[in-house]
Amino acid sequence: MQDKKKAYHHKDLRNALIEKSIEIVSSEGVQSFSLRKAAAACGVSHAAPYKHFQNKEELLGAMQEHITERFSSLLEEVIKKYEGTPVLLKKMGLAYVDFFIENPTYFSFLYTQSDIVIDLQCQTPEKENYRPYMLYKTAVISILEQVHYPLEKQNDVVISLWAFIHGIVSLATMSNVRYENWEQKVTDFMDMLQPAFLKNTEDSL
Repeated sequence: MQDKKKAYHHKDLRNALIEKSIEIVSSEGVQSFSLRKAAAACGVSHAAPYKHFQNKEELLGAMQEHITERFSSLLEEVIKKYEGTPVLLKKMGLAYVDFFIENPTYFSFLYTQSDIVIDLQCQTPEKENYRPYMLYKTAVISILEQVHYPLEKQNDVVISLWAFIHGIVSLATMSNVRYENWEQKVTDFMDMLQPAFLKNTEDSL
């Protein structure tokens, strides 16, 4: 036990507590989670987490922020690289799928155990809506505006695409669902979907 305690530097322990806690909450739920369990999972004393988090709620908030920041940064990188190009939506979809396939406990925690709220009607001020969703929405809208897609239908397209990608990730992260090469399937499906909502408008230009 002493070796494990000495293995963590200050910042490393904070990150380790966050990562281990995400795993615990994803498998056992929020109600049974505690700082003591997080400490045990990291092999440190039960008092060690209190150097970084005042209580369970603060750690849960840090877990949510940790995933959101990583997810947002990934989407921002994709947008920066492919903004204004026809492949932007496909690349964002692939990034979404890859991120959660590599981190399935992130998906489970974020969408079943955290307190994030995604306002699909966008009645919530943009800065208060869930950041990854707003990044995705902005990217989709930018493509739709390029082809003069009807304004009143743009949000329907955003929701449809988000629901499609989210559904694929939900299946891909289920331990009892078997399928090979989800990434390729996302590419194939996006190739089918994208023309479906852009073709008629493009033909009329």
